[in-house]
Amino acid sequence: LMGITTFLWLGVILHFVPVWWAFTTSIKPFWEVYEFPPPIFPQKPTFVAYKLIIAGLKPQWVVSIAASSTAYIGDQPLWIFLKNSFIMTAGIMAFQVSITALVGYSLSKLFSPKWSKLLFLFFIGTMFVPGGVSLIPKFLLIRTFPFATKTAPYIPFTHTRFPSINMLNTYWGIILPFAYSGFSVLLFKGFFDGIPDELINAARLDGSSEIGIFRRIILPLSKPVFAVVAYFSFNGAWNEFLWPLIVLTRSPHLYPLPVVLYNLQQVLASEAITSSPEVNKEMLEAGLGMNAVMAMGIFQSIPCFVMFIIFREQLMKGIKLRGFK
Repeated sequence: LMGITTFLWLGVILHFVPVWWAFTTSIKPFWEVYEFPPPIFPQKPTFVAYKLIIAGLKPQWVVSIAASSTAYIGDQPLWIFLKNSFIMTAGIMAFQVSITALVGYSLSKLFSPKWSKLLFLFFIGTMFVPGGVSLIPKFLLIRTFPFATKTAPYIPFTHTRFPSINMLNTYWGIILPFAYSGFSVLLFKGFFDGIPDELINAARLDGSSEIGIFRRIILPLSKPVFAVVAYFSFNGAWNEFLWPLIVLTRSPHLYPLPVVLYNLQQVLASEAITSSPEVNKEMLEAGLGMNAVMAMGIFQSIPCFVMFIIFREQLMKGIKLRGFK
């Protein structure tokens, strides 16, 4: 028993080491960040990196960095990028949870067993398609919605193209491709299969509609699975990086936090700051270094921790879902 306890505590400590290292680095002045070997505890802790991230960069710094790096770092304050992340994440959660819940309910309770199996394989088959394979089709679909082509096709027997919508450089271009998740359908269907059909049939005999059944019977009984799907949906959307980077190329003011964090790392790696000795010292003393990267990383991780605290009770119940077995 003592050995198992020691092993578990060792695992806990190892998990907290990166968190501790990120936090201590974020409150170190720039000369301590770049010391070798780096100090474990900050000798002169400072919160200049947090102040810099919250207030935003000075315009002259942005011009100096842009002259030496292709990565974009604007002078917007942190709340602008947080707002972008929250809008995209809230939109993805709203669409994904509601759509996949209705799909899972339909597959579980509305179709015959034969059609349910066929449709279930169809919906779950999307999980076997690698994300990289679908990047180009999704990009074309967003650019000329609803056609996944380079340009909208012509209306037959005319020289006029079908009307299309370009959703590049918009929030919708990020939200709509993530409105469906095969994994969420798997979880919902696995849970809904465990709800007795007698309850639903009795409600149908009483004259309740399917939407009424879903709202009055399914929703109250399905809080654990909704919490699990909402938490997974939030984490996936909040940490999404590649798709916003592709879709928002010409609208950096719409960047979510992960893209800004990546660009900050690219700027530091390209030595854009050190290219101008006059500006270099001022920026480093203001916290624009690896301490700023760690500070922004902490801001990026806080909402995920908060969401876990909110859903922790239902998540613990959700571990016993049939979809996990």
